[in-house]
Amino acid sequence: MSSLDSDFLLKNLNEGQKEAVSAPLSNVLVIAGAGTGKTRVLVSRISWLVQVENLKPREIMAVTFTNKAAKEMQERIAMLIGESNVRMLWASTFHSVCLRLLRSYSRQAGLQPGFGVLDTDNQTAFIKRIMSEIDYIGELKPSEVASKISKFKERRQRAADVAFSYKEEDPYLVKIYDIYERECISQNVVDFSELLLRTVELLENNESVRDLQHRRFKEILVDEFQDTNSLQFDFLKLLAGPQTHIMAVGDDDQSIYGWRGADYTNMSNFKKDFAPVKTVLLKDNYRSTQNILDMANTLIAKGSERLLPKVLEGNNGVGSKVNIIKCASEYVESDFIVNTIKLLHAKGISYDDFAVLYRTNQQSLLLEQRLSISGIPFVIYGGQKFFERAEIQDALAYMRLLLNPLDDQALRRIINVPPRRIGEKVVTQLSDIAYERGSSLFETIKMLIDYAKDENVPKELKSLAKKLSVFYDLMEKLKACRESQNLPDLVRSVIEITGLVDYYKQKDLKSNKGALDNQKHKNLEQLVSNASVFNNERFGEALENAEENLDPLLNFISNVTLSSSTELNAEGIEGEGQRQALVNLMTMHASKGLEFKVVFLAGFEKNLLPSFRSENDFREGQRRAYDEERRLAYVGITRAQERLFISYALSRTVYGRTENTGASSFLREIVAQYKEQKPDDRPYKISLPDILGSLLK
Repeated sequence: MSSLDSDFLLKNLNEGQKEAVSAPLSNVLVIAGAGTGKTRVLVSRISWLVQVENLKPREIMAVTFTNKAAKEMQERIAMLIGESNVRMLWASTFHSVCLRLLRSYSRQAGLQPGFGVLDTDNQTAFIKRIMSEIDYIGELKPSEVASKISKFKERRQRAADVAFSYKEEDPYLVKIYDIYERECISQNVVDFSELLLRTVELLENNESVRDLQHRRFKEILVDEFQDTNSLQFDFLKLLAGPQTHIMAVGDDDQSIYGWRGADYTNMSNFKKDFAPVKTVLLKDNYRSTQNILDMANTLIAKGSERLLPKVLEGNNGVGSKVNIIKCASEYVESDFIVNTIKLLHAKGISYDDFAVLYRTNQQSLLLEQRLSISGIPFVIYGGQKFFERAEIQDALAYMRLLLNPLDDQALRRIINVPPRRIGEKVVTQLSDIAYERGSSLFETIKMLIDYAKDENVPKELKSLAKKLSVFYDLMEKLKACRESQNLPDLVRSVIEITGLVDYYKQKDLKSNKGALDNQKHKNLEQLVSNASVFNNERFGEALENAEENLDPLLNFISNVTLSSSTELNAEGIEGEGQRQALVNLMTMHASKGLEFKVVFLAGFEKNLLPSFRSENDFREGQRRAYDEERRLAYVGITRAQERLFISYALSRTVYGRTENTGASSFLREIVAQYKEQKPDDRPYKISLPDILGSLLK
């Protein structure tokens, strides 16, 4: 151990951070409060393991929840241990780690090499088609069915497992899940939940594969541990061998994704299942002023089932008092927010330093209107992103079909895009024949074309084969390009040879939207740029199966599919480094992990935060949803660095009806906590929206 290395890595860390970074090789739980520098701890810990504990980078796995976070971690670690070492490090998301393992052991996992991955949109479209084919008459939307199937998988329930328990409750759901599961297998595709479930099954059922991972990984670090679900927790238990240690970093006070399967109790379960566990608490906040932190501390203190009571302590001074704004209606509230942004911007605060956070997306419409009228530029965070756009999905579908001719979902999407006279009737005929033959749609097209060469074939089949041959010849041309071109050139060939660029260029010209929206063909060109960047900047150790690892198209499509929708903006460029001076509008859920100089929490009121449903549950003695709403409010408050405005309306129009609302029970709790103190000693002040002058001093 080099004292020089250890001193350098611990320099400028506080006591809690030093304790976490330099902890002996053991299982460690780091409870990291908001803004306490957990990313710095993770980066320093990995560097410590390499430079001080002399572990090889390939023996370390770091799991995050977004590709963006993984990339940031890689870049920061590279500054400490060098880029060549980082390339050997496993630093990625749960889904990416599972995909990487399944690519290496596809046959052992019951998959064919080169299997495809369905993103959320394609999974929903897949299920929508199945629902249509079985004449579904229930009330569930395809997206809701997809969500239920994902939840089944998170509970490790296959279609056969739910057949008995759900058959009487919802026979359609059982039938859809069964068909969906069988068709995914026949088309050699998996969805996001399947990546996790199949990896868990692989490790559980294949001792040799499991033992190899146990020998490989000495240290596993997991970020945002409070957001893990039960399946991810099972994955970690299977991945960690007798000599493997796990450092779990998270904050139970910021667990806000229970509705999508996250289980904050995994943090307490970690202490039991991985005992003995060293616990480290990080409470020194480097983001917010103390007045803002006092509001957050007071709110979260009343939460139940907290692992450790922690009081965040700031390093940025006391700061301005938090402004609680009482508004007559949501119209007054919106005008107050817009006018305050105007005045603060005139005082020198950039638009991109403002964030307006709200509980539900429906609250943004009035704010959008008021901001537009005032000429204030804004962006809605979490809207449609680059890889969700139709033109990009079309291009990716061609590439998916190139990789996996069994992918019927991809073929259905682009067989007539751009239009080539292959309508629904032709696709129906093709589907019927494919069903009878038990073959994929693309295999059936080839079979029909070969069959139609016989002179005695009926005219109807000859006509069908002729119509389909246009698409088949196109795919054969792209197949030849794949064999001779590098990744960026191949992507360019796909968008040009298929006619997608010209097709969307014509659509852009015909569009009546503003110039900024007429960029569909430009988005396709940006996709080529993305492929070029990916081709030049790939991280990661080679897989066991070198042949698959050398397939750049397979790696590119996998990376694209797993990219978080928040990682690229609508133009396909990473938000960081390309930040524009726009006011940020977003839900409190979407704000997690972000920070802004000035934050407005709009609609901090009864029936919104906490939600009406969670308050009802609370009155009936069920605290879980109510506590999660409390944590959501805590996340919202702790996004603010310097100024925080909390507003509520006395009345709000909901679905065309004006309802009396008023301050949130959470807000009333905070105010009640300080009622015995003098106004000057309180971290907040209550104002009316027309008294703007005092707010800006």
